[in-house]
Amino acid sequence: MFESATTFDTPAGLCGLGWTAAGLTRVRPFAESSAKAVQPGAVLVAESDAPRPVAATIAALRAFLAGEAVRFDDVALDLSGISDFEAALYRALREVLWGETVSYGELARRIGADTGAARAVGVAMGRNPWPLIVPCHRVLTSDGKLGGFSAPGGTRTKTALLEREGVHLDGGQLVLFE
Repeated sequence: MFESATTFDTPAGLCGLGWTAAGLTRVRPFAESSAKAVQPGAVLVAESDAPRPVAATIAALRAFLAGEAVRFDDVALDLSGISDFEAALYRALREVLWGETVSYGELARRIGADTGAARAVGVAMGRNPWPLIVPCHRVLTSDGKLGGFSAPGGTRTKTALLEREGVHLDGGQLVLFE
């Protein structure tokens, strides 16, 4: 299917979006360059020429990265090439709201998989083509630790996103003698 893409600045840096007629194909936040923000082969479109749903998503991403509690429920995703398991996970994860977290095992359970599928959930989170829209930064280990994060900046970025949402993994307490 024909893919278009655009790049745009946000309060957290450069971001790229790809889309087809079916919906978004990818989100690349925190990109180091325009070349890394879009999928090779996509037709680059000026932000001002992006279709209305894409323009609305850009506005929502800017607001989100400025610290506003934004929901992305109405953003259509192009799920072609995504396994049924991953599609179910991504749909379930979109229900985890600003300031909430879920464990890898709990997310597996929510789609009817055994909590032993937590590793497969972790792999799917690492392949998530729509970070922020599908908020993989809200998925933690069963003991409340970060786990991984594949976006630029890794776990530092994940921590910053969670803290922006009011989630402090240290319980929000001051740590003495650091």
